[in-house]
Amino acid sequence: MNKPFILVVDDNKITTKLLRRYLEANGYDAQEAYDGIDCLEKVEIRQPDAIVLDVMMPRLDGYETSKRLKANDNTKDIPVVIVTALNDVANQIKSIEAGADDFLSKPIEEKLLIAKVRLLSTLNIQGKKAKAFAEAIEKSKARELDLSSKSLDDILTDAGM
Repeated sequence: MNKPFILVVDDNKITTKLLRRYLEANGYDAQEAYDGIDCLEKVEIRQPDAIVLDVMMPRLDGYETSKRLKANDNTKDIPVVIVTALNDVANQIKSIEAGADDFLSKPIEEKLLIAKVRLLSTLNIQGKKAKAFAEAIEKSKARELDLSSKSLDDILTDAGM
């Protein structure tokens, strides 16, 4: 099985490398992006199972990046964890209003990062699997697909998972 893929977005390269190291040490495939524009471009190339997204970045901040991800039908279901040094209620609400699924405060605690990423990426992956199974069942009902000789793994493989 493939490792869950996480995109880490922060303009501070030390932070992205540290978070990537945390994620890779815990069984994830991770990639770095250095601002919101870079994030959106990388998501077009390979969709992550979750995104860890800093708020304060040049060119396009985390709030606007999250809004754009959630406004796009192709990326709206990707879980987003907003990372901020601004740990007050107003900024947490702003994160949620921007479409973030969760948030982390700096400095980031590794165990909390991993717990949140594990929860959100697992939910996303399971949702994709459920959708693939539902689509296969609908095709079977429409007699477009014969499921009698297919295993669950075959269905997921056919769906590109």
